[in-house]
Formats: sequence, C-alpha cells, structure tokens
Amino acid sequence: MPPREPSYRTLRLLCANGAGIVGFLLAYAIGGMFATAIAAGLVVAALGYVASSAVVEYAGG
Repeated sequence: MPPREPSYRTLRLLCANGAGIVGFLLAYAIGGMFATAIAAGLVVAALGYVASSAVVEYAGG
C-alpha cells in the first residue's frame, strides 16, 4: 500500500481559527462593539485561511 498524501486541511483551519480569534479580540478591544468584532474576526479568519497556504507549503517540505 503506497503512503497517503497528507491532508493539511486541519492545519489551515487552525491557522484561520487563530487569526480569527486575534482579529476578534483586537476589534473588540479597540471598538468595544461585539457585532463589529464578530464581523472583523470572520474577515480576518477568512484571510488567515487563504494565507495559510504558505504554512501548508512550508509544512509539506
């Protein structure tokens, strides 16, 4: 049985989650509005998911 190609989806989701949490906390600390902080966290998480391709490429060796 040939070795399986690893899936880095979990790594990408972890990067997106971390970026989203940081974005949410910063937006909430600066603005103090919960709804705005949620929106900012979602936008930053989406950007983190897209940008995590660099992390996946590095992890893939």
